[in-house]
Amino acid sequence: MSSFNILTTEIECMNCGMKQLIRIQFKFGNTWQLSYKIGDTISWGGNDFGKPNLHRVKAYGIAESTICSFCGENSIPEEYDVFITDDIITKVSPIEAIEDYINGNAEYVIL
Repeated sequence: MSSFNILTTEIECMNCGMKQLIRIQFKFGNTWQLSYKIGDTISWGGNDFGKPNLHRVKAYGIAESTICSFCGENSIPEEYDVFITDDIITKVSPIEAIEDYINGNAEYVIL
């Protein structure tokens, strides 16, 4: 991935069930290593990827690590959908359909 942003969020380990903070890289908005959390507004006006003011979007996200910090297993999902509504990050979930990105521009999908 070239320039991207980081979403820090809490994810549950699929092995031990413990919740931990992970960092998910994604490309949408001003992609310049900006840090976000759920509820933050996407910044625009720099190295923009995508378009501002789209009503509903999901962006392809990839975890920086898939190793659980509690049990040490490789049990954290690697790929995610980062949901954005009116430029606000609303939620993140393990990826539903990689085909959405393959058939689109590979980084985000307008819903």
